[in-house]
Amino acid sequence: MIEVSIGICTRNRSGTLEQVLLSLRDQTLGNDRFEVVLVDDGSTDETAAMVRRVRSQVGYALCYLWQPHGALASARNTGIRAARGEVMLYIDDDVMAHPRLLEEHMTVHRNHDRCVCNGWVNHVTEAVRPENPKFTAADISTSFFWTSNVSVKLAHLKEAGRFDEDFKEYGWEDQELGLRLMAIGLKKRNNYKAIGFHIKKPPTQGNIPGALAQARAKARSARIYIEKHPRLRSRFSTGAHPPRLALANLANWGGWWERYLQSQLPQGEPEEPLSPHQAYCLRELATVEYFRVLQRG
Repeated sequence: MIEVSIGICTRNRSGTLEQVLLSLRDQTLGNDRFEVVLVDDGSTDETAAMVRRVRSQVGYALCYLWQPHGALASARNTGIRAARGEVMLYIDDDVMAHPRLLEEHMTVHRNHDRCVCNGWVNHVTEAVRPENPKFTAADISTSFFWTSNVSVKLAHLKEAGRFDEDFKEYGWEDQELGLRLMAIGLKKRNNYKAIGFHIKKPPTQGNIPGALAQARAKARSARIYIEKHPRLRSRFSTGAHPPRLALANLANWGGWWERYLQSQLPQGEPEEPLSPHQAYCLRELATVEYFRVLQRG
């Protein structure tokens, strides 16, 4: 009997995704009690071939679905329609599973009926599961529903109305669904024994355009989120409130901060790693781009 459906959406990340799929082979829950519903959102790399190769190695049910590129909300709804489990567990295509990940999520759902269970997302720089993970500030999230490592009963997802497909770019579609899950009475439960290891490799020069484009997309999605839920929670989570906007504008007064950050970013080989200072400048420049688009219009 399938108890848990693991929803993973992917696009052009075959190498990292392979490590994620292999990390699910040794779950203490038992391979016959869960499935992976993998939705490929229009990949053009080797994802399909990799899945065919890995399928015979994993020992659990692996459902692979390809669709034309339609963004995360659409892909996750495709996965919901195919899922057979009582509980839907979401991890990203760059989050490896601790051996007890599924069992820890199921423990929460056995003890609490109407809830969302958030696990611990531990950031790592390589595709290795540390035996003794260390908690860092980067691991902290106050989100009610964060799809890097979260579970909810499939019936409650359907009751809340699934993901909103008005979100056609990166960001906020999970937070928006979280508000609707709260509205139907679900409570947040944290279980830090349910660990997912987020592979966050140091940025390279080739990551710069993508990081800035993602920041702009996230801002456009934030505006959709606020339009749908014009309340303090959405404004504070997106940064669209007067104190944060004033700080963003003050920090970049006259555009000097943006010019400085751009001057620190290199123009060279795509695989060349950024220095710690350059990585910091990229994060700050992405923040500048986010707030620029957020305030536009």
